Amino acid sequence: MAMFVCRVQFLDDTDPFNSTNFPEPTRPPQYTFREDIPLINQVAGVHRLLRAPHKLDDCALQLSQNGSYLDLESTLAEQKDELEGFQEEGGRGKKHSLILRTQLSVRVHACIGE
Repeated sequence: MAMFVCRVQFLDDTDPFNSTNFPEPTRPPQYTFREDIPLINQVAGVHRLLRAPHKLDDCALQLSQNGSYLDLESTLAEQKDELEGFQEEGGRGKKHSLILRTQLSVRVHACIGE
């Protein structure tokens, strides 16, 4: 059973017209993911840890270093290519985070008023 430990944050983009664009909290906690379980079954734990304002069904996970979204229906083991370089330190000694945010399709529908 392989584990993947990383920092987690959320981006409060629940209102697409009033977004801060800064991930919270500023001191992100660490979360331990199981690499063999689909992310959809683990995102509730991240949501609870962060006390994020999002609706759980509208959540997505985005990689901070390149903006790619992870497939929640897949496991982390199945998405190894997406995670390449993720656990290396970024510029100025910054560590990357997984960002919990609203799914892109939900944000688009909110913008067009559907």
